[in-house]
Amino acid sequence: PRTNIVKCPRNQDVTEGAFLVQDSSHRLKESIAKCAIGLFKAEGYNNVSVNEICEAAHVSRSVFYTLFKGKRSILDYVVAKPQQNDEESFRKFADAENDFERIWQLFDRFITIALDFGPKLTSTLFIMQFESPQGIREAVHALDDLFATLAKNCAKSGIIETEEPPELLSHIATDLIIHELYVWCSQNGNFSL
Repeated sequence: PRTNIVKCPRNQDVTEGAFLVQDSSHRLKESIAKCAIGLFKAEGYNNVSVNEICEAAHVSRSVFYTLFKGKRSILDYVVAKPQQNDEESFRKFADAENDFERIWQLFDRFITIALDFGPKLTSTLFIMQFESPQGIREAVHALDDLFATLAKNCAKSGIIETEEPPELLSHIATDLIIHELYVWCSQNGNFSL
C-alpha cells in the first residue's frame, strides 16, 4: 500500500473540433505527467508502475500509451518542456531587460524543474543519463544555439567581456549548471540552487 496518496483530478473528454481535441490532448498529457511526477516524488520512480499512474490519473492504459511510450517518456516530456514556449514564458523572455537576463531565464527553467522534482527524482534523471543519451544534458544543450546568440549579443553590448567564442561559453555554462544540479542531488538538496 502507498504511504502517500496522490490525488489527481478526473479528466474531461473533449471530442468536438480539431483545436478542442488537440487542446484536450495536451491538457490530458499534462495531467498524466503531473500525476506521475507526484507519484514518483512520493514513492520513488522505480516503485511506481504504469498501472498506478493510470489509476491516479483516471485514464486507461491505452490512453496512457497513446500519449507516452512509458514512464521514462514522461520524464523526457517534462524535461523537454523548457524548449517549448508557452505564452507566459515567451512574454517574460521578450520583456527581459537584456540578453544576459534571457540567458539566465533559459537555465532557470531547468533549475525550476529540478526544484519541482526534488533531489531524489532529479537523481533518477542523472542515473538515466548514464543508461541512455537522452535526458538533462541533451535537453539543456538543445538550447546551445540560442544561448550562443544571446552571449554574442551580450559581448557586443559590453554586458560580458570575453574573448571566448559564444559556442564554448554555452557549453561551459551548461556543464556548470548540470554540475551544480548533480552536486545538489548528491547532497540531497541541502543547499539552495
